[in-house]
Amino acid sequence: MNAPDLKDPVFLASDTKLEPLVFGWYAWSHLVSPMQQALNLAYRQLPMLRSFIANPGVHEAASKNPKMLGGSFLELKQSDVGGVRSLLQDTLQRGAGLLGFADDLIKLDRQLQKSETGFSLDHLYAKLPESLAGYVEATYDPNNHVSLRLLEELACDDAFFQVPPQELAFSKGADTARNFFLNTPRLPSAERMILPSPFGDERFDLISASRIRPVSFQGVADAFGIRDDAARARLRSYFSDGPTPRNTPDYDGDGVRVRYFGHACVLVQSSEVSVLVDPFLTWDHDDAEGRLTFHDLPDHIDYVFFTHNHQDHFSIEVLLQLRNRVGAFLIPRNNVTSVVDPSMKLVLRQLGHRNVTVMDPMDRIELPDGWIVSLPFYGEHADLNITSKHGLCIELKGRRLMFLADSDGKDRMLYRRLAQRLGKIDHLFVGMECDGAPLTWLYSPYLTNPVNRKDDDSRRLSGSDSERAWSIVEEFGCRQVYVYAMGQEPWMRFVTGLEYTPESKQIVESNKLLERCRSAGLDAERLHGCRTITL
Repeated sequence: MNAPDLKDPVFLASDTKLEPLVFGWYAWSHLVSPMQQALNLAYRQLPMLRSFIANPGVHEAASKNPKMLGGSFLELKQSDVGGVRSLLQDTLQRGAGLLGFADDLIKLDRQLQKSETGFSLDHLYAKLPESLAGYVEATYDPNNHVSLRLLEELACDDAFFQVPPQELAFSKGADTARNFFLNTPRLPSAERMILPSPFGDERFDLISASRIRPVSFQGVADAFGIRDDAARARLRSYFSDGPTPRNTPDYDGDGVRVRYFGHACVLVQSSEVSVLVDPFLTWDHDDAEGRLTFHDLPDHIDYVFFTHNHQDHFSIEVLLQLRNRVGAFLIPRNNVTSVVDPSMKLVLRQLGHRNVTVMDPMDRIELPDGWIVSLPFYGEHADLNITSKHGLCIELKGRRLMFLADSDGKDRMLYRRLAQRLGKIDHLFVGMECDGAPLTWLYSPYLTNPVNRKDDDSRRLSGSDSERAWSIVEEFGCRQVYVYAMGQEPWMRFVTGLEYTPESKQIVESNKLLERCRSAGLDAERLHGCRTITL
C-alpha cells in the first residue's frame, strides 16, 4: 500500500466524526457555559468517574443492559480503569478553580435559602469568597424568595474560567455506536485521535470548510502543530481525496421545499431564502434509506432557528462545523437570574459565531415573500424558570408552517390567543415526546437541595400527549399535521437515550393523535428518518 501524500488537497471523510470535548466529555451547551460547566464537573462528572473506579464491573454490566440506557453508568470496560483514573486526576488538578467555584456557589445558595427572608442583602458582598466575588448578585423576587444572578458575560471573558481544556476528537465509528453523551467520557484510543483546540479558534475554520471543499492537509496539520510523520499519517486517515456526494443542497423551484433531516431538524427553502430549524444531523450516508446528512445542507444558510437549549436541538458538534456558512442565528432570550438557563448567545460567541439575533415572543423577521415569528413555548423544562425556549411560525410564498418541537399544549388558551394573532396554519410540526426524563436527569447538578422521588417523577422533560396536541391542531385549523422530534432515529440514540416499543407512551399517544386527525379528514403522519416535501 502506498503511503498517503500528506500535501494533497483533502476533504474530511464523510464518516469522520469530530466530537468537541471539554475535560474529555462530549461538549453540549452547558459544558461550554463556564459556570454551568463547573457545576456539571463537580456534581455529575466527578462522582461518576469515582464510582466507575470503585466498581468498574457494575458499570460495565449496566452499560450492556438496554433498560439502563442513559443512566449514570459509564459505558466503558473494566480495562478502562487506568484511563478513567488518569482523567480524574487531570480534572482535579486542572479543574481545581472550577470545582472551588461550584462548591462555593452551592454553599452560598444553601445559606441564602435558610437565612434570608426579606432583609437587605447588602451585607453578603463583603463576605463572598474570592471565587464568587464580582460574579454573582443576590436578589429577591416580589415574594421575598432569594436567588442568585450569575454574570455569565464576565465568566466567558475571564481567565479564571478559561482553565477547562477544550479538545477535538477525530474518530470513524458509526453514529449508532457512539457512547451516551452524558455519562461517558471520550478516552484516547487507537480509533480516536484527540487534539487540543479551543472551540473559538480559527483552526476550526479549516476543519469546517473541509466538509464541503478541499483544504490543504499540510495546512491542517501545521495549524494543529503536528510535526511527527506517524501522527500526520494518522490524522490523514480521517480525510479523503475527493468530496462526499451531495443530494441537491440548493433549491431553485417556484414553491417551497421542506427537508426533514430527522428528529427536530428541518430545512425550509425557497429559491431566495433558507431557514434551518434545530440542526442536529447524521454524518453517515446510507443510500438504501434515502438518508439526508450534514453534507446535504446548502453552502449558505440564511437563518438558523433554535427552539431551545437542549443537546438534541442545540448541537455544539454541528455548530462548530457550520462556521462561516450562516447568515444569522435566531435564539430565544435566556433568564439571567436562573443558573439552569445559560445564555445561548454567549455559547455561540464562544464557538466563533458573532451573527446572533435574540428574539422575544412574537418578534418578527421579514423574509423574501414571507416572515418568521417567535412563539411562546410551554413545557418540557420540568417547571424550571427557563425562558430560552420558543417556537416558530414561518410564512413563505403563501405557505404557513409552525414548528413546536417539544412544546406542551397544557394551556389551550395560549394557542387560541396565538391563533387570533396569526390565523390558520397549513402545516403543523408538533413534538410528542410525552414521557420525558425526570427533572434530575438533566438538571441535578444545579439543584441546591435534594428533590424527593415523588416530585422528581412529577416534573418531567415532556412534550404534548394526544389530547394536548389535538387542542393545538384544533385552535390553528391545520390542514396537515406532522408528529416529529421523537428522537427515534438511530443516530440520535447517543444524545436522547430513547428506544421505543409499540407499547411506549410516546408511540401510543402519537398514534391516537394521527387517528384523530385522519378521522377529521386531515393529512397526518409521524415522521421518522428523512424526507423531502415540496409545497
